[in-house]
Amino acid sequence: MLKVNSLIKSFGGLLATDNLSFEVEVGTLHAVIGPNGAGKTTLIRQITGETKPDSGTIIFDGKDISDIPVHLRSALGLARSFQITNIFPDMSTWDNVALAVQAHAGHSFHFWKDARKDPVLREPALVFLKQVGLEERAGIVAGQLSHGEHRQLEIAMALATRPKMLLLDEPMAGMGPEEAKAMVEILQGLKRKLTILLIEHDMDVVFTLADQITVMVYGRGIATDAPEAIRKHPEVQAAYLGEEEVGA
Repeated sequence: MLKVNSLIKSFGGLLATDNLSFEVEVGTLHAVIGPNGAGKTTLIRQITGETKPDSGTIIFDGKDISDIPVHLRSALGLARSFQITNIFPDMSTWDNVALAVQAHAGHSFHFWKDARKDPVLREPALVFLKQVGLEERAGIVAGQLSHGEHRQLEIAMALATRPKMLLLDEPMAGMGPEEAKAMVEILQGLKRKLTILLIEHDMDVVFTLADQITVMVYGRGIATDAPEAIRKHPEVQAAYLGEEEVGA
């Protein structure tokens, strides 16, 4: 689904991505991990089109997207939860997802008052809410949701664009244990249904969910492999020494 080929991006003398290459197979959950400053955020920004690489290519679903703008990448089926900024806190959870369904369908927003009652929008919105465990919170005003529920709503809105691949940047950030557990269950339910690229600091989460893991250190990809192989990789262990034991 995704091929990152020899990606280089520098900021002054700092190489944020240093000849980075890896592939994400269709239908897998692929995690990217690395110590602070490894270049993970810059990688995501290059994949989504917010940052242009100095050299290298990004191939998504067989198409070279290295030079195309953000909105066209989204139209091709690339979505990320933290890019969904049009959450309306004064509208219901259900209305927020219905709006995302409407946006994906390309309908006008001028008739939103009527569209809120349109079953063509409401019914699929409820399906997406069920996928993230928010169906019982459908009528709640979005501003009253907890932090974890807010992240669930963002994912539901991303799913409403019917992506081929979902990019998740630190979905567990700021969550308590129960919220994090609920998010892991949601992501386990989404696995195999679509391709997921996950950036996450919580190693327990990564080793629970990932089919493949790419490890970045100072912009370089030092390993891409299955979780058990990554856990035993000497360079990975050395990179994490002093931060946390990998997969402990």
